[in-house]
Amino acid sequence: MALTDQDTDLSLARLTGEHVLVMHGRRGDELPAGRDVDCLVEGLDPRWPLRLTGGWKLCQWHQYDLGSWYWVLERDGAFLALDTTDDPDGFGRDAIRTRSVLAEMDGDRSILLHAAYLTVKRTRKGDLEPSEWEGIGKVASVDPGAFTAALDRLGGTRLSSVLAPAALAGVAPADTTIRHANRLRWVRRFGSPARVARAMRLGARRYVDRFINPTGLSVLVVGPDGSGKSTVAARLPQICAAMFRRHAHSHWRPGVLPRPGSVLGKTPSDPTQPHVRTAFGRLPSALLLIYYWTDFVVGGMIRDLPVKARSGLLIRERGWWDLAVDPGRYRMQVAPRLVRMLGALQPQPDLVIVLHADPHLVRERKPELETRELERQLTAWRTAVPDGVASVRIDVSRPFEDVLAEARDAVVRVMESRAMSRLDGGWATLPLRSTRWWLPRSPGGAARAGVSVYQPVTSRARVAWSLARMFGGRGGFALLPKGLAPPPSVRRILAPHIPPRGTVAVGRATHPHRSVALILEESGGCRAVAKIARDQRGTDALSMEGSALRGVAQSLTGRLAAPRLLHAEPGLLLLEPIEWILRRRPWELEEPVAGGLGELFRSGKRAVDGGWVGPAHGDCAPWNLLRTSHGWVLVDWESAGEAPEFHDVCHFVVQSHALLGRPSATEVIDGFQRGRGWVGRAIAVYAEAADLPSESAREALAGYLDRAIRDQTWTTEAEHRGARRRRWLRERLDG
Repeated sequence: MALTDQDTDLSLARLTGEHVLVMHGRRGDELPAGRDVDCLVEGLDPRWPLRLTGGWKLCQWHQYDLGSWYWVLERDGAFLALDTTDDPDGFGRDAIRTRSVLAEMDGDRSILLHAAYLTVKRTRKGDLEPSEWEGIGKVASVDPGAFTAALDRLGGTRLSSVLAPAALAGVAPADTTIRHANRLRWVRRFGSPARVARAMRLGARRYVDRFINPTGLSVLVVGPDGSGKSTVAARLPQICAAMFRRHAHSHWRPGVLPRPGSVLGKTPSDPTQPHVRTAFGRLPSALLLIYYWTDFVVGGMIRDLPVKARSGLLIRERGWWDLAVDPGRYRMQVAPRLVRMLGALQPQPDLVIVLHADPHLVRERKPELETRELERQLTAWRTAVPDGVASVRIDVSRPFEDVLAEARDAVVRVMESRAMSRLDGGWATLPLRSTRWWLPRSPGGAARAGVSVYQPVTSRARVAWSLARMFGGRGGFALLPKGLAPPPSVRRILAPHIPPRGTVAVGRATHPHRSVALILEESGGCRAVAKIARDQRGTDALSMEGSALRGVAQSLTGRLAAPRLLHAEPGLLLLEPIEWILRRRPWELEEPVAGGLGELFRSGKRAVDGGWVGPAHGDCAPWNLLRTSHGWVLVDWESAGEAPEFHDVCHFVVQSHALLGRPSATEVIDGFQRGRGWVGRAIAVYAEAADLPSESAREALAGYLDRAIRDQTWTTEAEHRGARRRRWLRERLDG
């Protein structure tokens, strides 16, 4: 059975908080429909968009009133807006005290509550459309007593006594009635000095945040003459209207400063032939450059920023970098390097749309420039946009609707990335230059727990890890700059498994296109450990690991355990979280672990070509071994299967030697050849548990090294370093 729009609206609205009542939707049988979905919410979840499924993406959100937030979702080019109000004290414009309304809601009469809500809202907005009030009256007159009670609950008895007569009659209130109702609403909002003071604090915080983190977007549309800049710039506000409350458009610069020629009293030249004019000398060009730069800097502050702070779409054609690409248009002789240097010292656009096409096609549209010049400009635009500024190249030789759709999708991507990164404090991305981990900045419990997405195995890393947990647990991560949200592909996979008010900590795995994540509760409790793959090779590896956890790992005895598999699907494994403890000597294979590996091997060993093979973990290494208060847990079972005798011991010791530098080559050789040191003790315990002679460990190591050198394909620097150490260790073993 297909879901209707009402079903979709309701399912999305229910994600926003603990208790949600949809007051007005896009569809209505008896009441007029709206453009968005209005909800009263108790316990608004500030991270609810993390749980969006079904292809929906959050591309805009802002707090537009005390206690009210506006969320814009997008899916396949369609937009849906949710208007949520969580205002228990009634400070908002409608003065609705959501807690009392939701606590006393009568489900059997909810349509009357919706009619009362529209009465309050339409009065406050001054909406006197007769059809709107006829619909309200039709619903309200069914049960006038219940309607009046609902209106009492929403606006108070005094406001209800003023508005109820008109609403029950199905007619718009008179102007005097509306003014009286607005005065009563004002008294209900700010009826005491304490309420005024609190509302001012909340309002000041909201306004400061809007200017520090503007919710609007500045888009720069560039390309040579004839590429369609003006057409795309004119249509962009229409196709992106759902995300923005207003828009502004300029053809080159903000225009705070007047045209330079007008200052000197010169008449403007023909704007349709900008390239036929003689260029200025280098000194006038330099002065003009400073003049234009001042306009971009000052205009960006007093004209552009207010538009962005008020959730506006700011569209500019050509922009600053056009001075470097096409200086002839401006009659200037300037070095592109100087233009780029000054460009870095002014407000940057949020998105640059570069329009390109075959030069011959562009010249057919506008034959002002020669083909060679068009080729030069198209090439120059490939490098004109500085690194760090989001940009997209769009081929305008395709149908215009396809061009617009790609431009809209580019805006949605930028808006989604920013909107998700600002959810309830966002994430700290570490290291700052090359992100490897996405850790929640708040609350403190989640920040502290998120650090455990990484297990340190070196001395320096253990110190840094301990300090990070202490720093994050005390709210220190909130002092770090906000980074991007975890990758969208990771968030989409995790969304169905995130609890209400929950968040995630994500780490990039050593394998390409793979990640590990912690699904965290608001308190910092860990619901699950997620392993994620975003390509077929990784998906196959996770499938193998899931099979191993259901098969080979079940043969483990009490000395060693494997994580419990909670859920498996293509590209995702959810594992039971494990509270592990830092190890002082992670490179050392403890005897209980060696014994557990030996017992695993013994559970299915068989003779092959004069030797033995049996079940093995396959990738036993310090970073795959966790110590807990109850024993030892071995993770990452994707390489599990049948392996030669002593394989797990050899792999652990050699990986530790190659990548951690401990144990030394001498300790490795002495352990395998002479049974000395902790290496020798681990071999002896493994051999006893596996029912193997410990004397065969030396030949097992030689065979392991030969296979590793022969069979593996090395790609990363760590793997190349490990390969070199294996070759060197093999030579020492023979020596």
